[in-house]
Amino acid sequence: MVPLLYAGSSGKNYSGAFNRWRACAGICNYPTTIRVINDEIFNSRVSTTFLTIGFVSTSSAADPDELIKQAEELFDEGDEEAALEVYLEVLEEDSENYKALWNASLIYSRLGYLMDGNEDKQEEYYERAMELAEKTIEAHPDEGHGYYVMAVAKGRWSELQDNETRVETSHEIKENIEKAAERIPDYAPLWHLYGVFHSDVSDISGAEKFAANLISEGVPDASEEKAEEYLKRAIDMMPESILFRLDLAKHYLKVDDEERARVILKEISEMGVELPNEGQLKEEAEELLEDM
Repeated sequence: MVPLLYAGSSGKNYSGAFNRWRACAGICNYPTTIRVINDEIFNSRVSTTFLTIGFVSTSSAADPDELIKQAEELFDEGDEEAALEVYLEVLEEDSENYKALWNASLIYSRLGYLMDGNEDKQEEYYERAMELAEKTIEAHPDEGHGYYVMAVAKGRWSELQDNETRVETSHEIKENIEKAAERIPDYAPLWHLYGVFHSDVSDISGAEKFAANLISEGVPDASEEKAEEYLKRAIDMMPESILFRLDLAKHYLKVDDEERARVILKEISEMGVELPNEGQLKEEAEELLEDM
């Protein structure tokens, strides 16, 4: 799910709700699919009753800062639907509220992914996420989280599209990640996202790249070295994250470096679980280590 992802207003001190949750993001894996990171470990209930073209209209007397705090607490408790409704309440009163815009976009992407099997509804949610991301960018072009959630939403939306659209969208995803990196370089989930992007795209075979060149401008430039660099950067910035280490180990397995993968997996086995819902990720790492 991104991590994707983390709901702190600045993204620098990791103090908001999303900063205590994993990154959940749409990542490229072309030409067959767009990979989405680990949303399956979220067990939120999914309801579609609050999805509207406008925003939820409730009390206009509540203080926006208090509502934002309430939304973060709800997300911490695992009630993403309720958190989204509160963010939408804020946007009813202040349609350009930065925190509410980008967090609402991100939650729409997360909830959409949980609707696996209902592609029409998934696409509806992803399009709503992209709309809110675009509003964030338009209202706050100098801030980074709008570009970040746009990359997330486009990644998930493109998973439902044809191969040509996926390849074309991969360039937009990378562009938005890079714009986010210029603005929020201290935001760990961003580097995790960028690292997995490089890992997936650099793993594409020559034949697949040739096929992509026939139908579009081809896949974006990516490298195994950048994948390692960015994943390690994310780990340095948020060492308590099991997800970040697990994806680094998976990257090493992709490039047939079992020794370094084993080192990372052993590290995970010795870690405590500090972030919500990462217990299952630790179990996955232990299973991978056992299989090796």
